[in-house]
Amino acid sequence: MKTLRIAMPKGRLMKNTLKFFAQADLAPQEGLDIGRKLVVPLHEASAAFGRPVELLIVKNADVPTYVEHGVAEIGICGTDVLDETAANVLRPYTFPFGRCNLSIAGPKGTNLEDYEVGDTVTVASKLPRTTAYHFEKRGWHPEVILLNGSVELGAVLRIADVIVDLVETGNTLRENDLEELEVLGETSVKLIASRSLSRSQMTLLGEFIDRLREVDAGSPS
Repeated sequence: MKTLRIAMPKGRLMKNTLKFFAQADLAPQEGLDIGRKLVVPLHEASAAFGRPVELLIVKNADVPTYVEHGVAEIGICGTDVLDETAANVLRPYTFPFGRCNLSIAGPKGTNLEDYEVGDTVTVASKLPRTTAYHFEKRGWHPEVILLNGSVELGAVLRIADVIVDLVETGNTLRENDLEELEVLGETSVKLIASRSLSRSQMTLLGEFIDRLREVDAGSPS
C-alpha cells in the first residue's frame, strides 16, 4: 500500500503540530526522536489508517513545493508562506494554533503617515512578494531587503526603514525598542494537500481531517 507522506516544517511549528497529532492518536504522546533524520515514520498514524505514514522534515518555505509537485500528499504550512509562493494546493483544514499578525513594524516613534505616495521605502522581510504587494498598493515604491533570519535586526541596525514580519506576542519587538505600526492581515496554520490525490487518497485525507476535528471539538473554546 502506498505510503502517505506529510511535509513537516522544522522548528516550533513542527512541535505544535506533533503535539496536536498526539491528541488525535496520530503521533506518540512523548514526542518523536527526530534528530537529523529527514524521513521519519509515524507509527501511530500508520496503525490508525492501515498504511505507512511518514514525515518529510523540510524547511518551512519548501513545504508548498513538495506538496504541489506531489512528493508529499499533504503538508503543514502557514498562510504567509502559501501566499508568498502562490502554491496551487488545497487548503482543507485550519489548525487552532499558530495565528499571528502580519505586520509592519519599526523603531519606536516611526510614523507611516510621514510617507507620501511615490516615496521609496526600504523594507526588510522574509516575504518579498507579499511585502511588495502591500506597499505598492499604497502607492509607495518598496525597496525590499530579503532577510531569512531575525527580520527585526533589519530595523534595529537601520538597514531598512521598517520591516514586515509575523507578530505573535510582540515581545521580541518590545525587547528591541521596536513597535507594531500596522497590521496588514492575519496568518494561520493550514493542512494543505496535493491537487493530484487519487480518490482513495482523498478518502484518507477526509479521515485524517476528521480525527483533527475531533480534537478541535474537544478543546476548550
